[in-house]
Amino acid sequence: MELEEKKVQHRGLNILKSWRDKEWWYTGIHDPTSKIYFSFFFIRVHITDHFKFTLFDYGANPKSSLSFEKNIVLDLGQQKNRLSLNYRSKNLIIGYNGDEKEGWSFHFSNRDYNIKIKINPSAPPFTKHDNNFVNCYSLMHFFHNIAEGFIETPNKNYPLNHALCYYDHCFGRVPRKTRWHWIAVQNKDTALASLVNYGADSQKYTEVYFKENTENFKLNQWIRLNQEVSFEHYPPNEGEGIWKATSCDMDLSITPLMRTCSINKIPPIVPFIANLTHSEFFVKADGRVRVDSTWVEVMDLYGVMEEHCGWW
Repeated sequence: MELEEKKVQHRGLNILKSWRDKEWWYTGIHDPTSKIYFSFFFIRVHITDHFKFTLFDYGANPKSSLSFEKNIVLDLGQQKNRLSLNYRSKNLIIGYNGDEKEGWSFHFSNRDYNIKIKINPSAPPFTKHDNNFVNCYSLMHFFHNIAEGFIETPNKNYPLNHALCYYDHCFGRVPRKTRWHWIAVQNKDTALASLVNYGADSQKYTEVYFKENTENFKLNQWIRLNQEVSFEHYPPNEGEGIWKATSCDMDLSITPLMRTCSINKIPPIVPFIANLTHSEFFVKADGRVRVDSTWVEVMDLYGVMEEHCGWW
């Protein structure tokens, strides 16, 4: 797959020409048996890289979350058409390697955590390209991946057994000042994703995927829906409530179950490369979508929603 060959991974010397190039990878895993949602992402810019993981334990009483994030410099070595994100220091090891045929493996180890996860793809990817005179953005994402492994923390260990996993890879030039809402949710039969990136030359996509138990449509293919989606919070203020994601093809209620917020500044002192405020929600989504003039219920979808704003 062309998008698996890293476009920004190979850092060049001409930073002035390509300083707006960004690349990032996100993975989210939901295990209803262990009652956790575990996610991690890498951001690559020319000066440095950024890594973060979050563990939402929604089965704990009270609910709890753990996170780790750090600015790092990933190894420059990169295999063609193969993911290869690796970092090693005296007290920290991070590795994310593989491809869409053999699957991906993730390893994280430091004094507090030991994490090993194997991810196997089971559905075809969705791809999206946006090209114009100002910005150029490409995306590939996989739903219905199967994750196996374990997460060891200082206070509790979590096995991953046939957990549903989402993986994406994005790269390109996004608007310098940007804000977006994004959701990627799934159950064993259905997957749904929607992005609204606000501002000039913005990127948008919305699509649904039916794997089983849908008689009216072809299975195992991505179906594009209307891209003009509105994300609104009810009640319209901070705190508890639900989100609505609506368009002429979608009517979705999104219930946030847990949330984390982070501020990423690159470089830390004078963040002229990136200065981002980023909220990540573990959510449950229910509603309906319209395909070929027919409304279809989509229920009990779990995954991630992001609310993001700042400078890239």
